[in-house]
Amino acid sequence: MTERTHAVGETRETDRIRLADSEGLVTVRKLVSKGARLEIDRGDASVKLDALLLEGLAWQDNGGAVDEVLEAEAAVATDPVAFTAGEAAEDGPEPPADAISISNEYAQVYVRSVSTAAGDGIEVTTPGRGTAATLGLQSLRALAGVTDTDVFSVWFKTPFGPEDTPVEGPL
Repeated sequence: MTERTHAVGETRETDRIRLADSEGLVTVRKLVSKGARLEIDRGDASVKLDALLLEGLAWQDNGGAVDEVLEAEAAVATDPVAFTAGEAAEDGPEPPADAISISNEYAQVYVRSVSTAAGDGIEVTTPGRGTAATLGLQSLRALAGVTDTDVFSVWFKTPFGPEDTPVEGPL
């Protein structure tokens, strides 16, 4: 077996999930360079999200909250697969075997492909926070259209998540 070496700063793909429906293909890939990112690519646009941004996404209460940040009219809120945010299922101390791990010094998330009665999507789980969100193809296409990930900074107004969580306290 030949072992490939990687040049410093070279971006490499380590995992991939492909999802398709009648509107086309969405590819979700783990990219590693100077850290790990999850790229969501719809063909004509893509966005790269780090573990902290994915964690912020997973702690949102509903799709409308994500649509507000995306300045989209019900792109996520009307997705038949999304947006089931809430407490993560107890899978035990180990991540599911098929999960893609994205982590940095601040956050860790697991991303895996899921199939629901309404269609296929991905589940983003945050083991440290115990939250999870499911995103369908419609949601993934909307996220891929984000050109500046600074729009997600509103999610970090408080350092521990939404102000109405037990960790942060009531509004």
